Amino acid sequence: MRLRVAQTVERRHPAARPRDRRHRRARRVGRRRHNPCSCSCSSVSSSSSSIISKTWKRDYFDCNNAAALRVLLKMPDANALSRRERHEVAMEGEGGCGGRTYLMEQMQKGNVETVQTLMSVLDERTRKELLQARDDNGSCCLHYAVYGASVESMACLEMLLLENERYGGVLDMAAKDFQDESTPLILSAFTNNTFVIEKTLLLTGTNGQQEVLYERDKGNATIAGHLAQRARGDKGMKNVLAKVIALAGPGGCGKLKRGEKTYLMKKKEFSGQLNELDCEQLVYIINYWKLGFGKLNASAMTEKKKLIEIVLMATP
Repeated sequence: MRLRVAQTVERRHPAARPRDRRHRRARRVGRRRHNPCSCSCSSVSSSSSSIISKTWKRDYFDCNNAAALRVLLKMPDANALSRRERHEVAMEGEGGCGGRTYLMEQMQKGNVETVQTLMSVLDERTRKELLQARDDNGSCCLHYAVYGASVESMACLEMLLLENERYGGVLDMAAKDFQDESTPLILSAFTNNTFVIEKTLLLTGTNGQQEVLYERDKGNATIAGHLAQRARGDKGMKNVLAKVIALAGPGGCGKLKRGEKTYLMKKKEFSGQLNELDCEQLVYIINYWKLGFGKLNASAMTEKKKLIEIVLMATP
């Protein structure tokens, strides 16, 4: 009997081991199958992180308060270079293109405090990248200040130029957008606001960029050409046009010069601009250029054609 029991155990014992191995293998597989749960957990955490990021972005672009802006920029998901895309702009019921930064929108609104705070809080690299950023049409923050067409937006432009100079940089007032190749100065003509045009003109000169007066847009028009289109019957616009031509110097914004192949074409363009002015503005240009005819005034020189001839005679 004992011998049979021992033989029975010996027969069963080798067979038991494979079952144990299979059992262990199954347990290992079970552990492996449990791993995908951790992946789903990570996807949940990433989606929640995305929601937080979107919430921060919405609060960021809605922020018009300097103190609140400081708090937002210290948060973990803060990204001062965030942009509002076209569909996001459309959802807000606003016009315009996408790719706009917070700085662009605040410049357009004329919020000096938030713009100043943004410039002071950001590090040099981020600040420089934000100042150079372009929207989908190629407009930069300088264009947006002019878009605002208000006393506040122009104060923002002036402050930004001064702040940037303080940090050792120079903003390019000759920057052109991609769509129409308009500089901020050319764009100012489309506001039909003499204050905005004169302020942009002043800041362009203060920034040491007199050459911007000679820039042409995609339609081959200078700032003087755009102003001439709007000057008829508008004394304020005529005064601004006269100031622009005076600052451009003899030859005007088109750089009219004798002996050039384009002389006749440019002369016709310049004559057309001068024809939109009254005698008063023509005398102002002649006196500003000190053409050697003595101090002229409108009462002494009332013949418009003669005044135009005097201006054209100054062509280099």
